[in-house]
Amino acid sequence: MLERRRGIVATDIEPYLEIRSARSPALSFDGALVAYLSDESGFNQIWLKPAAGGSPWRLSNTAEPIGTIAFNPKSRDLMFTMDCGGDERHQIWYVPEASGIPVQLTDDPDTVHVWGCWSPDGKRIAFASNARVKADMDIYVTDIATQSTRCVLQGSGFREAVGFSIDGNTLMVRDSSRAMNDQDLYRLDLQTGKTELILQREGRARYLAPKMLKDGSGFLVITDRNREFQGIAFYRFSDRSLTFLATPEAQDVEAIALSPDQSRIAYVVNREGWNRIVVHDRSTGLERTLEGHPAGVIASLVWTPDNQAILFSLEGAATPSDLWRVDPATSAFEQITSSSKAGVDLSSFVEPRVERARSFDGLPIPFLVYEPTLAAPPKGYPAVIIIHGGPEAQWTPTFRPDIQFLLGQGILVVAPNVRGSTGYGRTYQHLDDRELRMDSVADLKAVRLALGARDDVDANRIAIFGRSYGGFMVLSALTEYPELWKLGVEFYGIANFLTLLQTTGPWRRNLRAAEYGDPAEIKAELERFSPIHRIDRIRVPLMIAQGLDDPRVPASESEMVYSCMRGLGQQVDYHRIPHEGHGFARIENRRTVFGALARFLERHL
Repeated sequence: MLERRRGIVATDIEPYLEIRSARSPALSFDGALVAYLSDESGFNQIWLKPAAGGSPWRLSNTAEPIGTIAFNPKSRDLMFTMDCGGDERHQIWYVPEASGIPVQLTDDPDTVHVWGCWSPDGKRIAFASNARVKADMDIYVTDIATQSTRCVLQGSGFREAVGFSIDGNTLMVRDSSRAMNDQDLYRLDLQTGKTELILQREGRARYLAPKMLKDGSGFLVITDRNREFQGIAFYRFSDRSLTFLATPEAQDVEAIALSPDQSRIAYVVNREGWNRIVVHDRSTGLERTLEGHPAGVIASLVWTPDNQAILFSLEGAATPSDLWRVDPATSAFEQITSSSKAGVDLSSFVEPRVERARSFDGLPIPFLVYEPTLAAPPKGYPAVIIIHGGPEAQWTPTFRPDIQFLLGQGILVVAPNVRGSTGYGRTYQHLDDRELRMDSVADLKAVRLALGARDDVDANRIAIFGRSYGGFMVLSALTEYPELWKLGVEFYGIANFLTLLQTTGPWRRNLRAAEYGDPAEIKAELERFSPIHRIDRIRVPLMIAQGLDDPRVPASESEMVYSCMRGLGQQVDYHRIPHEGHGFARIENRRTVFGALARFLERHL
């Protein structure tokens, strides 16, 4: 029996799943209204609230979750995107303030539409679409008044519209056809159709969140061009120069917002997964870090039109996502939404800390440790290692109700950032590329052995969880090191790289091949890396959950694993979730999946 140290033993996961969130703030042109996404209804819908204070109200009432929102820069009209069943074939909708009735601007359920940007005068939008060829993303511009759409750029590969010029005559286009971390920026003349490569390629680089200057001299951009970490640079059109303005040491810049008067830059830095807001004065170069907010992850920076405050979303391991406001002059923070906590006492929720384990080659592997508030039983805590997806991603201390439930059960949780993760520099990110794929799985062994060596952990009761690419890592760990695990849980995981690259959404195939390897070049290695060929080595119970409309990792990957496990007489629980994609967006489906997870752990861990 678990002894109380602090808090109580959690017995039911459902209350944790009822905790709600608010995120993705957007401000109307006059600063009067805040729009944001909230899952108060069970999945993301658009809500509005007065910026000066007051009660929020729900704007949208759609049958599907909302994806992206963006106010018109000259009115309170609002743009949003929405897919069907998580299939990621988003359609673009427009809500005029006058009527409040959504108008569908794109209506092709077989086509992907990637939101881009508004023109500065609020009369046009730009977006990417694979309407012409499903493997290629072309660029389109729609006139809002006439609802007429024209294709302004065609080509092979993946590209996005990322910003109009101030006069609206040119459009900046980001091309990721080689890879998502090997991009080019182009300037497209909307009158002549001519494109200009903005920066000659000098090795791999990313170009994120470009912000045009009002004088037309150039733009600010987040980039890691010729650097280990992402910083902020200024590109000048006249001499085609790129000058870095902010380069935090051993930290990535992850988000940027330029004040309306363009005198200051607010940006978000990432250290070990935790974020801080820094304000950079463009005239002096002086910077100030804004202290005083809860520890966690910050996103969606938005300046108020009067240049006096910044809105953003903030969540932490023990703090559900809500909207916040900060005065950059005083560092005074204010929470401006308060999402439902469903009666759950958050005071016993746990914040993690960072530790490291040495891998087979001496590389230190960082991982976050979440320790239960309950005293360890005589043989030590059971433990779970949770692997992030991607692999170009990082485990950060976001709010995870399932983790807080596990901690309440007296289960210790560890979340590693194995080689290949972002947030630790370009070199670290590429240490698992192509032929090096299994080195990251060996990192899991190092973390598992370090965890099992703890005095307060039962080394015979360690499980491994993962979603998407993290599901591949689970299957690989179970098949490469079968003796180390008590059980495995994988949601929509990759089992076979060759079949994945044949069946994933066509607009994603080249991007995934750039990370995993092209079958035409390393087919034998991809077969060797694929855990489906070693499923017979799994010795422990396995739980699988899969959205049947998943366009990224199709259900066929999970079906293969389930069929093999059943054929071998192994213990396997499989949960097929209809009308869900790459994740479980609807509360009723989260109840189904995580309720099954709680019962699975009770039986086997």
